[in-house]
Amino acid sequence: MAEQKGQSFLKGTVILTAATFVVKFINIFFSIPLSNFLGGEGMGHFYTAYDIFIFFSVLASSGTPVAISRMVSMAYAQGRKREADKIFRVSFTLFSIIGMLGCVVMIVFSRQLSVLMTQGDRSMYAIAALAPMVLFMSLSSCLRGYFQGRSNMTPTAVSQVLESLVKLFVGIGLALYFLNTTGLPELGAAGAIVGVSVGSFFAVLYILLYYFKKRSETRYMVQEPPVSTTKRILRDILVFAVPVIVGSTFLSLLDLVDSSVMMYRLQDVAGFDETTAMMMKGWLGNARKYFDLPNAVIVPISTAVLPLLSGVIAREDRRGIRETSTLALRMTLMVAIPAAVGLCVFASPICDLLLYNQPGDAAGTAPLLMLMAPAVITASLLYTTNAMIQAVGKVYIPIVNMAIGTVVRILIVFVLCGIPEINVNGAAVSTFVSYLVMIVLNILAMRRILPGVPSVVKMAVRPLLAALIMAAVSYPFYLLLALWLGSKIAIIASILVAIGIYVLAAIFTKAITRDEIVHMPKGERIAAFLHLK
Repeated sequence: MAEQKGQSFLKGTVILTAATFVVKFINIFFSIPLSNFLGGEGMGHFYTAYDIFIFFSVLASSGTPVAISRMVSMAYAQGRKREADKIFRVSFTLFSIIGMLGCVVMIVFSRQLSVLMTQGDRSMYAIAALAPMVLFMSLSSCLRGYFQGRSNMTPTAVSQVLESLVKLFVGIGLALYFLNTTGLPELGAAGAIVGVSVGSFFAVLYILLYYFKKRSETRYMVQEPPVSTTKRILRDILVFAVPVIVGSTFLSLLDLVDSSVMMYRLQDVAGFDETTAMMMKGWLGNARKYFDLPNAVIVPISTAVLPLLSGVIAREDRRGIRETSTLALRMTLMVAIPAAVGLCVFASPICDLLLYNQPGDAAGTAPLLMLMAPAVITASLLYTTNAMIQAVGKVYIPIVNMAIGTVVRILIVFVLCGIPEINVNGAAVSTFVSYLVMIVLNILAMRRILPGVPSVVKMAVRPLLAALIMAAVSYPFYLLLALWLGSKIAIIASILVAIGIYVLAAIFTKAITRDEIVHMPKGERIAAFLHLK
């Protein structure tokens, strides 16, 4: 590849964050109409297919971006560009084969998978429609991992936006067409998922074209170390990726077990019929979708920190390791804590707004979102700490910790979802408890392998205080505004006010420091405007 200066951690994070915000914004226009015209039952079929898809996509691509990003980053840090390019080519071939196999299995066994997950076969159409995305995700994961390893987040950002735009128009159009022509919510869900697969195809097409364009500009150094053999590179990829793949696949399998156990307990123990149980699953899926919104900022942080941290580790830069780790954790907490408080306080009006045409679904989703909201903090920290631990090369630790947490979640689901009065709320409770277990185990591990990183609990105190001030001011403001303008307009205005209050409270409590602000684009001007010294 052409010589290119890698993007800094904050610049890479800003690029990915901006792209992810755009993607989340587009996804809102995809998921909100979908939820409102498919209803809880249709969304239950949609999320069933997505649960199955996640298992196969993890099998095809979970270790790929992590392994490639880390290996490419270390190769570039040592001035071995030819090595980095060959790492990509070998991994691309390997995981293309895995992705194709996953796609075929998902299509051939779509009916059996539907029966396993829901005790009925109505979700098989949506499962089959999503199968091609397993292959496309494998290809895009290799490409994105390669560029992320070079600290170039632009291809990842652009491809994500393109994927979401295509999904929006194709998915909504096909969902409406099949729903109107057949009247069957399961076929409407399948139409929406076809759009997801088509969007993934165009993302792969874009990033492939970007890769070949950059490849034509390749300028290698005359004197580079000899390139490793294909066998050696394949072995290194497998040594790093296979533990992640095996562990992540096991975790995804546990997720499938969790979903299947929930449906079994709701129907065969709590006594709900199939339609009601599927509707509850749709509510839970909606709550998890809204719960996932803060990842627009958190995932870019974890994506950017892994290659950068791998690079400073390769250079044995202890100060760089400490500073990078601390900054990543602080940024995670600065976003996750106010998001968790906001989702908890405004759960009901947020659901009323997003499910404007389905008041019954909104009423069912809101309590689930409120119960899950505190887990935003622990889930966000999990993304970042997993990336930090993997950057050190301890790939087994996050997998084992997540497996323990997932087993805890299944046990809680088994007990609570079988109680009619608790029903699907048990799944929301299990989400919070499982993430809490995972992050406690991760933090204990980090104390051993990254002893210079400050206490996460101490770093959380000031952002939590600022978030509580935000809630204390913004919620009464919402209640007053709702009396005049109605809840839907009031919640939009209140969220904007809450963001402003949080920024001011963070400055007042010194949760935000000048050192962090000045590293952002136009950071000096922002710091001067905020009078940070």
